[in-house]
Amino acid sequence: MQYRFTSTMLLARTIALVTASPVEQIKPRNVIGTLPGGASEIELKFQPAVDFDRDGCYATSAIDAQGNLNPGLPKLECPGTVCRAPDRLENLNVYSRSRCNNGICAIMYEYYFEKDMEACGPGSGGHQHEWENIVVFTKDDQVIRVSPSTHGRHNKASNSVRLLNGARPKMVYHKDSIFTHCFRHANEADDKVENHTGDWVTGTLVGFSNWPNNDFRAKVLEGKNWSGDGGIRPKLSDGDFAANLREAAGNAVPGFDPDTDA
Repeated sequence: MQYRFTSTMLLARTIALVTASPVEQIKPRNVIGTLPGGASEIELKFQPAVDFDRDGCYATSAIDAQGNLNPGLPKLECPGTVCRAPDRLENLNVYSRSRCNNGICAIMYEYYFEKDMEACGPGSGGHQHEWENIVVFTKDDQVIRVSPSTHGRHNKASNSVRLLNGARPKMVYHKDSIFTHCFRHANEADDKVENHTGDWVTGTLVGFSNWPNNDFRAKVLEGKNWSGDGGIRPKLSDGDFAANLREAAGNAVPGFDPDTDA
C-alpha cells in the first residue's frame, strides 16, 4: 500500500518534530554599565587597537559602577549569540597594570568576555565567562614586543608588530582553529575590520590605581567569582601579573625584571 503525503501532513509532522526537540535559547538581556576611565599616560598611549572576528563575542565590562559583576552568558546557541550585540562594545572597559624598570615598561591589558564556545550547540566545549590579556613591552617610548595570551599561556609573542598611529598594537580576538577564542597579532587583511563600528576598538581603560575603590578591584580579581575552581580570572593580581610578564618577556627583553617596580 502506498501513502501520499499532502503539504498539510508534512507541515504537521515538521511541527511535531520541532515541538518534541526544543532548543534551549539564551534570553537577551541588557548589558551592564561601565566604570569611569582613568589610567597612566603610558598605559593610555600604548593601549592595543583590537578587532573581533565575526565568530565570537565582543569584549565588554566586567563590573558596573554599583559594584555588580557581569553575570556572563550560558554556553548555549552559537559563540557570538547575544554577546556580539553592539551594546557590548558601547560598554567596554579594559583593565590595565604596568611595571617599569631598567628602561623597559610592560603593560598588561585585560579583556572580559561573557562566554567562550568552540562551536554552536549545548555540547560545545567552552565556558561561561572568559578573560584574555595582551602584554605590551616598550623601551624609549617605542613598542618592542607584544604578547597575547592564548588560552592562559604567553607563547605567541612577537617583536615585529603592526601598529595603529605608531603606538597601538593591532590585535584580533579570533577563534583558534577547533579550540576556543584568544587574541592574535593582526595581519594586513585584518585592516578590513569585522566589528560593527568599522574601525579598530580601544575601550575605556581602567588602570590598576584608578579603580573607584579597592573592594571593586578585589571582587574582579577573585577567580572564584568567574569559575568554580578560580581558573578563569584576570591576571592582574601580584603573583599572576609577575608570572605572566615573565612568560611574555621570555628571553627577548633583556634587562627587564618581571618582579620589580622601579
